[in-house]
Amino acid sequence: MLMSKFLKWFDEYQPNCYNQQHSRVLKVLNAFPDVIMLYRKSIYQKLLESKDSTIIEILFRLPPLNESTLPLSLLLDASKYANVTRNWYNMATSMIMQIYSIDSNINREKIEKDFTTRSDLIREKKFSFQTIREIIQVFLKGEAYSQNNSDKLIFYLCLLTFQNLTRDDILELKDDYLKLIPYIYKYSSSSRINSFSYTGLDRKSRIESNLSIATRYSHRVQSQPNYLYYLIQYYGMDIIEKESVKFYLDWKSKPKDHSEYTTLFTFAQYMIDSQYIRDNLQVLYNYFWLAIESNFGNYNYYLNIWGNYIERFGIVHPKYFDNLRDFLIDKCKIIITNSLHPTLYEFYNSLLSANTQYTISNFKQIVTEYANKPYNFMVYLNQLLMKPTILQAIKTSDNSKQLYNEIKNVGSMSSVDYCYLSEFFMAYKKVYEYSKMIPKFINAINSNKKWLIKDESFFAPILRFYSLIKTKNPNEANQLFEKTIRSFIKVLESGSSTVKLDIIYPYLNDINEISYLFKQIKQILNDSDQYIEIFKHFIELDQIDQKYIQENLDAALEMGFKFNNQIIRTLKIIEGLSRYTNLDSQILKSTNQFLKVMNINEQRNFTMVYNLLSSLLDISSGYEGFVDSLFSIYFCTNNISQVVDSLNKFDSIHQMVFYKKTSHIDIPQQDIIRIHNQLVRGIINKWNLVDLPLQSNKMILMYFKPLKSLETLLQDNLLKQFKSFDIASKKCILRYIKQNEIRVLEYLNDFNLTGFTFDHNKIEQNINNQTPYVQNLIIQKFVSFITRDKSTKPSDILLLSLVSKLFFKSVCLTFQHYKIKLPQKLPDKYQLSSGMWSFMSLGCYHLNYKDLERFHYQDVEDIFYQISSLTIHTPMMFLVEREMSNLTHLKIEIRFEMSLSCTLQMMNHCFKLQSFQLSISSIPLNSIIITLIDNIIQKLITNNSSTLNQLNFEYPACITPVDLIEPMEAIFEQITNHQITNPTTFKHQISLNFIGRDNNYNFPNLVSIRSLTTSCTHLILENYDGHNNILNQLKPNLFLNLRSIFIHPSNNTQLSLQLAHFIMSPEIELESLTILCYPIINQKLEVLKKPTLQKVKIIFDGEQLLLEHINPIFSVANQNHTIKSIKIYGCNNQHMKSCGRFKKSYQFYKSPCISDVHDHQFNFGDFHPINNYHFIKY
Repeated sequence: MLMSKFLKWFDEYQPNCYNQQHSRVLKVLNAFPDVIMLYRKSIYQKLLESKDSTIIEILFRLPPLNESTLPLSLLLDASKYANVTRNWYNMATSMIMQIYSIDSNINREKIEKDFTTRSDLIREKKFSFQTIREIIQVFLKGEAYSQNNSDKLIFYLCLLTFQNLTRDDILELKDDYLKLIPYIYKYSSSSRINSFSYTGLDRKSRIESNLSIATRYSHRVQSQPNYLYYLIQYYGMDIIEKESVKFYLDWKSKPKDHSEYTTLFTFAQYMIDSQYIRDNLQVLYNYFWLAIESNFGNYNYYLNIWGNYIERFGIVHPKYFDNLRDFLIDKCKIIITNSLHPTLYEFYNSLLSANTQYTISNFKQIVTEYANKPYNFMVYLNQLLMKPTILQAIKTSDNSKQLYNEIKNVGSMSSVDYCYLSEFFMAYKKVYEYSKMIPKFINAINSNKKWLIKDESFFAPILRFYSLIKTKNPNEANQLFEKTIRSFIKVLESGSSTVKLDIIYPYLNDINEISYLFKQIKQILNDSDQYIEIFKHFIELDQIDQKYIQENLDAALEMGFKFNNQIIRTLKIIEGLSRYTNLDSQILKSTNQFLKVMNINEQRNFTMVYNLLSSLLDISSGYEGFVDSLFSIYFCTNNISQVVDSLNKFDSIHQMVFYKKTSHIDIPQQDIIRIHNQLVRGIINKWNLVDLPLQSNKMILMYFKPLKSLETLLQDNLLKQFKSFDIASKKCILRYIKQNEIRVLEYLNDFNLTGFTFDHNKIEQNINNQTPYVQNLIIQKFVSFITRDKSTKPSDILLLSLVSKLFFKSVCLTFQHYKIKLPQKLPDKYQLSSGMWSFMSLGCYHLNYKDLERFHYQDVEDIFYQISSLTIHTPMMFLVEREMSNLTHLKIEIRFEMSLSCTLQMMNHCFKLQSFQLSISSIPLNSIIITLIDNIIQKLITNNSSTLNQLNFEYPACITPVDLIEPMEAIFEQITNHQITNPTTFKHQISLNFIGRDNNYNFPNLVSIRSLTTSCTHLILENYDGHNNILNQLKPNLFLNLRSIFIHPSNNTQLSLQLAHFIMSPEIELESLTILCYPIINQKLEVLKKPTLQKVKIIFDGEQLLLEHINPIFSVANQNHTIKSIKIYGCNNQHMKSCGRFKKSYQFYKSPCISDVHDHQFNFGDFHPINNYHFIKY
């Protein structure tokens, strides 16, 4: 209400007119920076369009708005009148993410590796060139404010937009895209190589060092994403190179920021083939060295790029060799440190290979340095030796034999060293001599040295060697192959990240090799996705046929079903491979396992079963096996829950196959009838329907609908079971058959067959026999009844209102005269209307004060002052200025002292209140607050003496000063006096609230506040346990007027015997009992025998309602004939959290899930209350 007055100032605001209205708007924006509220009231957009630089500058400083409905063009136009900010860029980026569906969980790495062939990156609707132009403009304006946002946008613009534009639009956007080139160089690397620390030596154990070395090697740098791919494709390399050179020249001309060196190296990576680069290598190398020398940035990335240049163009100048060698040895300590990034060791090799004279001259020293490192470092020595320049230099050197002997000596240190250096030795040996090397490899594979980490660099040379010798030495080669694969799979099985399956793919070329691989992996590979990838790889290469796949899967099925924990894995493999080849036979063999893997909480498994069934060429035969699996469950009264669970799972798939609109399965009608015949025949013959819940029976009844007729035996069996149902269940079943038009079961309503009939048409006939003209009042009553029904959906109300103008008006009258709960699922960002075609056009009977913000600020006051029922839980900082002429029901929860003053002011304008509830929940009582409460009660009774019939007052038990007790007694005296004056028309409730918020919370001595406890008619005990001091003080003689009690023990705490004895005391005439707790043990249920008890509510906290929880309650309640109603609720923990644990006791079950108890066929016994108003819900 307060904000609505301020918001009206925006209607008077004129852009760039620096008057009083302008000044007011500035104050509101600075004082109440609620961007969401401004947006929902259509003010934010209006201000953005104002072209008022002062206002727009403030908007850009406000927290960013995460909205997709605001056009980007509006943000861009507004940016012409004020400097953009980080918040502006965040808001624009978030809008782009929403509008153009950039998933935050998108796997960028996979897209960067393959973005040209993926169909899933192509949108159904093309982008307009204007859209992309605006995104580029947003990027260019905001790039400097957020590296994270800029990184996302450059990725998106370069890799995900071209395939969603027409060629003409791409050419139209040429100048826009070319502006991105400098930023592509800035963001495309994103410093993807981890930086390193070169201080200190290795302090890890040898085995741990070796593992980290191997792991780093297997994850060494990948090539950076090619963000220029589409720009080169559509605009040509010449233009891209020209623009890149312009960028480079501009970069050279500016003062150097250390962070800009990353951009230079990325530019160098992209432009390595450019003639301009070749002509200017000396200058570029100078900048490279300055970057390294600056001691700033990511050396891994820098040296990775420079290493590529050295491999391609050499050192260029001797000084770079000396400088870089000193940097690596002296600063990075590459000789004595083993834990650096692999890039540095590989760069060191590139450096040595570029200066063969130095390398050959210091050959022994270099080889010794590598030989003194862990085994896995031999891969780097092998890399150096296999560099063409080094290999050629060794072979042509005058000391060639001596150099070779140096390597031979290292290789002879162990078979493992020999294995790592095998490529070098093969380069020297003749092919016929290769067989002599096999024992060395086998010894290396068999090595059990604890510090040996078998990684990619260990297996790759062995497999390369195997591929060379397998034709000339098949027997020895086969032995080597099998040992290599077994060793490789062992490493894979250990979960090591040092090897990947794709290492061995290139070396498997015939069916025997592939078979041996599958033989090794099918029992140990738990990753079904990886298993699928292996099959897929060989299918695509046409190296295995369908028969081979099926034979392997049959073995996997047998193994999977033998061990239950492998069933899901096996079915996932079949599902994945069924996309590439026909696996009907394997799917049919596995149908009896489907129900086992379907967890009701894992939708993925349901989808998997559906995919398996839908992939069958003949789904009918497969589905029959699935139906049979349903009847394999043993049916008895002790495992009904298991049967119901299996039926629910089965029905979920059944609905997906036969009834979902999205289902692409086409089943012939005769097959549908045959399947359903099999289904219902099995259910009726094997199960006893009377033992199943009604909801399950309804599910089963629908399986009869496709049938045209029933076999005689099936008819008789079903008839026999139907006769066993009680009358209420028979009516429900017959009504369900009628409603769903299950023609084949209509014979169950034949009195001659069943001895029972139910006339569905009786009510319909009574209506049809009336005159066609219906009074307006009757329609209004009819519409009002439906609208107010809790089971009526908002969509049903809408359909009802669209029948005619009279029906629409009747709905509006219902909203005007009755409390209608607003749809909880309606996002609060949508504004509610009170216009002529709104349901609230005639007014609104009830609202929560907070819901007023969902109306237009111009309408808020009118709605507020005409309302009939109002609930206030949030602070109301507003003084009511005129009469609340319709207000009859008011409920207020006070959490701030100021709200009491506002409430008092409201009382001056309320003269028709029938019910009033005041709750003091979160503020400690003091003399000022008690005085305000006293004035509120006094004003309430004075102004509403003739209408007030109910008053509820709740306050916390935290009154310790003695001088506060007398003012509280004065309040109660006012209420009591009004009760005496109006003994038949007025009822009151005074609630004393004991809420234990923590273990150290101590309540006052109840004897000292005896006058207050005696006035208490409702007691609230919440979150108490053994640490609170309240239970020991509960004495019946202190609560002589107590009529109702709400009990909520702390977590996992039962109703205490102490409290049970208090309730059962004859001095307390308790009429209403509410208990929120875990299932009550039988001993505590004795409280239900309280002779004066009339109403009982039991709320189970976080528990599923089971018979063993409910039946004992009714067993005890049957012994108490004063009880008129019992309500049983289920309330899970999540629901309690959403309600708020300490807001208000009754809010725990404010919106419980309630359903008719008959749906679940609980055996509640014969519980007959004195009157007919008794009902049971849960």
